[in-house]
Amino acid sequence: MATTTAKNHNSRSSNGAGTLNGKSNGGTSATLNNHAAKLKSPATATQSQVSRRPVATVEEQADALLGRVRTTILKKFGVKIQLREKRLQTKVGHATKEKLGLDIAAQLKKRGKTMNWQRWNNEVFPALFGQPDALRHDIEVIALVMAKLYDVFEIDPQEAIKGLVKFNQESLAKRNSYNKQDESDDEDDDVDDLEDELDADEDEETDESEKDLDEDSEDDFDTEEEDEEDDADEDEDEDEDLE
Repeated sequence: MATTTAKNHNSRSSNGAGTLNGKSNGGTSATLNNHAAKLKSPATATQSQVSRRPVATVEEQADALLGRVRTTILKKFGVKIQLREKRLQTKVGHATKEKLGLDIAAQLKKRGKTMNWQRWNNEVFPALFGQPDALRHDIEVIALVMAKLYDVFEIDPQEAIKGLVKFNQESLAKRNSYNKQDESDDEDDDVDDLEDELDADEDEETDESEKDLDEDSEDDFDTEEEDEEDDADEDEDEDEDLE
């Protein structure tokens, strides 16, 4: 009985030691792991923040640069650069005013009447659409209206806008061509006038030269007559001497 009790005691002691050792080893390992995790956690958090930082899109970068460009030019030169939307608005406005005005003028001409452009430009068009650079309606709306009126413009608003812009550009090119032609005609007139003046000067010089030649000829003729008279006088003197 004593021996059995001793064995049980030893067994319990051994198991208790193992349990204590296990707890001790487990606790130490957990502590070390927690400490290592704390050391690594700041770096991991920083990397996570960096990876999550949003990257600016191309459009966002362009908008930022656009704002800087316009602001800098305004400060340095006092010039405000217009945006694309504003330029399109102006071109669509001018194209609409001219296209409608030409249509009205053509129909009035058929009736033997004359188009009142001043009334159209200053009264009627502004009442309907506003000014070309300050339209009362979106350009998509105006473009669609023009597409419903004229088959040269596409029904799609964006395509209609392109058509109106093209119409405006072609109209400007024609006007510039006419202006250059007028300037060229004026220059030709000036050249013609200059040539006429030069021709007149040459004619005057020619007339004066001819006058000088005529005067020289008359002088020569007078000299010849005087010589003939002198010869006649000498002959008369000789005849008197002979008598």
